[in-house]
Amino acid sequence: MLFDCLTANKLTLNIKKTNFVIFRPAQRKLTYHPKIKIFDNDQNKNVALECKESVRYLGVIIDNNHSWKNHIDHVTIKISQTLGLICKLRHFLPIHTLLTIYRSLVTPYLTYGLIAWGQACKSYLEKLLKLQKRALCFIYFTERNQHTIPLFIDAGV
Repeated sequence: MLFDCLTANKLTLNIKKTNFVIFRPAQRKLTYHPKIKIFDNDQNKNVALECKESVRYLGVIIDNNHSWKNHIDHVTIKISQTLGLICKLRHFLPIHTLLTIYRSLVTPYLTYGLIAWGQACKSYLEKLLKLQKRALCFIYFTERNQHTIPLFIDAGV
């Protein structure tokens, strides 16, 4: 059926990049593992598609439970790398330049696809908030245990 739909619309499918995810609640275990096969013109035979726990779609990592943990972990790594850069540059650049770096290198990771993954479990989102607070503490040369609300207001974040 999928093959017929693709040929009717003159579309091709890259079998090497194609896989599937079965979305389900975390508490519900799969009682069976489905096998999906599709005809590969290059090999001239049916090929089984791989079932994955998570996939990247348009830059957002979607897992089978919609917990968004994988995506938030990926964003956390990217932001942490940028924080290392900000920490090194803060001794040489003025605050407004550091805020520009923050807005251009951190904010896109926090906002892209937010409407989809922004409803994730609060404990996952806490990691991102802590990284934001740490970034502002670096930029404003404040202690980690100091209140950050004034920093958020001053930075317009």
